[in-house]
Amino acid sequence: AVGDSMIEADIHEGDLVVVRKQQTAQDGDIVVALVDNANTLKRLKYDHQLERYYLHPENAALSDIYVDNLAIQGVAKFIIKGI
Repeated sequence: AVGDSMIEADIHEGDLVVVRKQQTAQDGDIVVALVDNANTLKRLKYDHQLERYYLHPENAALSDIYVDNLAIQGVAKFIIKGI
């Protein structure tokens, strides 16, 4: 579930996310990543100072997620909204 973690990317609870299954992504992509044995939808960002990637929730109330072993499951391609 997306919950409120991606509201600033206009992705909300109940939206459908079409994801291309792949293990690589680019800086700025919205990705499905495996964190603590659970999938999460976040924006992939690169920290040039620390020279590592991290996951950025599109919600100012939530913190960035740094993980040692970042496992990309796929890249979001489309968001489908209900009516």
